[in-house]
Amino acid sequence: MAMPASARRLHRTLAWTAAVTAVVWATSGAFHPLITAIGPKPVAFQPPAASFEAAALPAPAALLATAGIGDASQLRYLAVDGQPVLQVQPAGRGERLYLDAASGQPLADADRQRAIALARHYSGLTDRAVAETRLVEHFERDYPWINRLLPVWAVRFDGDDAVTVFVDTGSDRLGTMSDASKRRWQGLFQTLHTLSFIDVPYLRAIAITALVGTLFVTAGFGARLLLTRGGRQPARRWHRRVAWIAVLPALLFPATGLFKLLVGQLPTSPLPTPPGIATSTLTALPFTAADGDIREAVAVPVIGGAPVWRVVAPRGEVLNLWLTEADGSAIAGDDELLARRIASGALGTPVTAPLALISAFDRDYGFANKRLPVWRASADDGSGWYFDTRSGVVAAKVGGPDGALAQSQATLFNLLHKGHVLDPLGVTANQRNVVMSALAATVVLTALFGVALRRRVRRNPEIAS
Repeated sequence: MAMPASARRLHRTLAWTAAVTAVVWATSGAFHPLITAIGPKPVAFQPPAASFEAAALPAPAALLATAGIGDASQLRYLAVDGQPVLQVQPAGRGERLYLDAASGQPLADADRQRAIALARHYSGLTDRAVAETRLVEHFERDYPWINRLLPVWAVRFDGDDAVTVFVDTGSDRLGTMSDASKRRWQGLFQTLHTLSFIDVPYLRAIAITALVGTLFVTAGFGARLLLTRGGRQPARRWHRRVAWIAVLPALLFPATGLFKLLVGQLPTSPLPTPPGIATSTLTALPFTAADGDIREAVAVPVIGGAPVWRVVAPRGEVLNLWLTEADGSAIAGDDELLARRIASGALGTPVTAPLALISAFDRDYGFANKRLPVWRASADDGSGWYFDTRSGVVAAKVGGPDGALAQSQATLFNLLHKGHVLDPLGVTANQRNVVMSALAATVVLTALFGVALRRRVRRNPEIAS
């Protein structure tokens, strides 16, 4: 069956734009796994273990009133040098303050010092001097939105590699790590693959749609041409041979990438956020001397209800839950009870069904969400909600009538664009990256052979037949 002449002409007309797009996007996509591979790796994956001995201490409200703090975003007791300290993030501020839990005396420069200690813990760079510390309150080029956690401290160590560790002192979590080499590659990827240099609303999406759309259309016409008789010229034969391998990635990569881009432009409903904490209600201490050693006691905000103190033992198990109002009595329940309270407030309806504890990332709740462990609740509309009991944060919402498209996009992108369709075959992450990079390379080769053929056709029109 012969290809219509008009379609053949379109394939050739779009060839130059499609070829440049293929080389730029496929090459930058192929070295994207390199960004993770070459970057510094943490030597620890859990926060440092530290605890303090529970004792009779002044109520939080008294200490915070003396410090002039009426509303807080986060509040917790933790151990600093073995002593109990009250850490508080005043409402509207990024840097956290630290008060001696017994005297209420402020600890100078404590948040920055804790950030440095956490950075050393996760990086293993215990002997290097610190070159710079800065508080990051907004996502930026070196700390993009994919890292989720804010605010964080960026701690840069001395050395030619300029290792930088981003840490959240409110949860002691690691945001990410980078060095000079990773930042160069990451910047190049953002420039070439996402056109991050275009900072005009919707213009970036329009430019990517036009360029990647051209690649998709050209690949579609090329796929149809594969069903016709091949030419006798070496350039045409090699163009067709490699195209047989490249045709699927040349169609699926731009299609899934465009789907992700277009879905990302749609308006979304923001997830409910935890309320502020009125510190005057914290009139009771959330533990007693009988509780022994404590890792932390966190005031977890609950939408539509009073905050709940979550008291944790050194090995991570929840010792008790305490109400912050009334007499400050303990709640008969465990971490799931707290998750159910958070879920009821977020969903606006009582949640009584058992919740599922999610302790590992999966297809629905992927690595990009950062927080683990979380509890999953199912809403009446079929959506899945994930709650972090350490902070009261809604970590993610998946599915439902208003989330079905985004969930489909994420699933297709992970399976086809990132190659997780290979996971059932038992391939490792590195093997998957090699396969996907090799497929991207075939797209580049096909484009280059096509350009060579196009140049020969211009010089000798008889080759086009």
